[in-house]
Amino acid sequence: MRKARLFSQRGYYHVMIRGVNKQNIFYEDEDKEYFKYLMKKFGKKLKIVFHTYVIMDNHVHFLFYDRDKYLSKFMQILCSVYARYFNRKYDRVGHLFGDRFVSEPLDTNSSILSACRYILQNPEKAGICKASEYKWSSYNCYKRKQNLIDTSLITSFFKSINDLYKFMNENNEDDFKDIELRASEKQKAAIDLIKKILNSENPIIDPSLPKIEIIKKLQKLKQTRLSINTISRITGIGRYLIQIS
Repeated sequence: MRKARLFSQRGYYHVMIRGVNKQNIFYEDEDKEYFKYLMKKFGKKLKIVFHTYVIMDNHVHFLFYDRDKYLSKFMQILCSVYARYFNRKYDRVGHLFGDRFVSEPLDTNSSILSACRYILQNPEKAGICKASEYKWSSYNCYKRKQNLIDTSLITSFFKSINDLYKFMNENNEDDFKDIELRASEKQKAAIDLIKKILNSENPIIDPSLPKIEIIKKLQKLKQTRLSINTISRITGIGRYLIQIS
């Protein structure tokens, strides 16, 4: 049985979503731009105020204020509209996001600040680049304002912008919930089979590979009992390319 979602007394939340089977949910910059557009569009409609975010290739973290308890409604609309866009663009079917989103209430100033730092340091902790160099987060918004982020909350905790960034770059032991993916036994078996055939720890096929390499991998997978829909859902490759391979 699912645990009841906890609500914040102050209205602030750390929220996380991730691609099913940890697959990428963004392949191109255009995808991330569209996701930001949807954040702004539906956030404005439901009075969701964003204070921090980071968009990684296969997951997203937000810190936002939800005045009217529209958290679930906002996330349902955001994820469903983006999933339709993604599936249509990449000719795939099935769920895009793994399980339901994860949220945790932030009811103290210290938890809000720690969550902000945790979110912004994601790219650095993942070994991608320094937090300050990552394009798809709100890291630089506090000194170069943009209309997606309300900077007033985070900046209000510091005497200067320099103090803010000093805090954000400190080494820390911030510990927040992360997403647990719960796959069915049938799904786990399919994932394990694809990993074995591809001789890889990752069942996702990199779409940037030469097309001939992708086709060879797909041809191997089509020799199994797996359906085209299953192969598409787990590898992230569109059904059309699988069908013609």
